[in-house]
Amino acid sequence: MKHKIVFLFLLSLQVCLTSALSETLPADLQKKMETAIRQGQKSQTDADAWAKEREAHLNEIRELRNRKRWLTHQQEKYGTYIRKQQEAIAELGRKKKEAEKINMRLEPFLDELMLRLEEFVKADIPFLLEERRKRLRFLKDTLDSYHAGLAEKTQRVLEALQVEAGYGASVEKTETTIQLENGPTHVNLLRIGRTALFYQTPDGKQSGRFSREKGGWEALPAEYGREITRAMEIAEKRRTPVLLDLPIGGLKE
Repeated sequence: MKHKIVFLFLLSLQVCLTSALSETLPADLQKKMETAIRQGQKSQTDADAWAKEREAHLNEIRELRNRKRWLTHQQEKYGTYIRKQQEAIAELGRKKKEAEKINMRLEPFLDELMLRLEEFVKADIPFLLEERRKRLRFLKDTLDSYHAGLAEKTQRVLEALQVEAGYGASVEKTETTIQLENGPTHVNLLRIGRTALFYQTPDGKQSGRFSREKGGWEALPAEYGREITRAMEIAEKRRTPVLLDLPIGGLKE
C-alpha cells in the first residue's frame, strides 16, 4: 500500500512537471514523458490485478488446506468404522458357527423329546386322549417338516411340554365314554392332576377309578360315590373346596 502511494505521488509530480515544461520542452521529449506516464499507469493496473489474483490464490490455498484436514479426519474416522465393521462381521461369523453347532445338537434332541413325550402320554392316566394324541401328531408333523425352521420346532415342543406340565397342577371334570366290564359306558371323569382319575355314571350309581397297577378301570365301593360327586362339584366351582376322603392310593381293607 505504501509503494502504491509513493507511485501515485511520483505520477502526480510527473504530470505537474509535464504540464509546466510542456511549453518549453521539445515535442519529442514531451511525447516520451507521456509514454512513460502511460506505462507507469499500466504497471500500476497490472500490480493491482496481480494483488487481487494473489489474494484469490491464497484464499484457495487456505480452503484446500482446510479440506485436506477434513479429508484426513474423515479417512481416520472411516478407518475406525471399517475396523468396527470387520470386528462385527468376525463376531457374527463366530456366532454363526456356534449356532450351527447348537442346531446339530438341538434337532436330534427335539426328536428325542418328542419320543419321550409320546411314551409319557401312553404311560399316563387316560384322560383327554384324543386331544393329547392330536397335539402329538401335529408336533410330529412339525418336526418332520422341511419348511419349519428350528425356532418354530423348538417353540412347538416347548408348548406341548408346557401343556402337559399344566395338567399336573389342575383339576378337571369331563364327559367321555370308557370301556368297563359291562361294555362301553358314558361317564363323567374327574382328574386330579396326574394323581388320580375317577369316573362316575351320570346317575351316580356307579363310581370307580383308573388303576395304574391293573392298567384299567376298577369299580369303587359305594361309600366313595358321594365323595366323588362332591369332588366333581368342587371342580366345576359349584361347591366350596373342602377336604375329601378319596382313594388316591390303595384301597382301605
